Amino acid sequence: MKSLNRFQFIGNLTKDTELKSKPDQTSLAVFDIAVNGSYVDQHTNGVKEYTDYFQIKVWGKTAENAVKYLGKGSQVFVEGTIRNTQYVVGDQKRYGTDYIADKIQFLNTKEPTASGNEN
Repeated sequence: MKSLNRFQFIGNLTKDTELKSKPDQTSLAVFDIAVNGSYVDQHTNGVKEYTDYFQIKVWGKTAENAVKYLGKGSQVFVEGTIRNTQYVVGDQKRYGTDYIADKIQFLNTKEPTASGNEN
């Protein structure tokens, strides 16, 4: 049986999309989304709300479109794969998680205040 590694989120951008790639490389865009949820508290039977935050990375033409059209407050549906990352800070190994989108659906866009930041 094949393995499965997929995520699906609907959320709102917490800031404008940023362009992270260099001019001679494939475009990489990064944006942060807030995903709201709720649950019933077993002690009070009241509904508790929470928000999770995720940083999404996207490549290529989709990255270029995200920088053009996705500003703070835009609502998006994103789907993709989760990748573990490993890097070294000083003498210590650090680990992280990347959410790499391969599908983005623009649900309610808000124009970015700038055309994206290049780093």
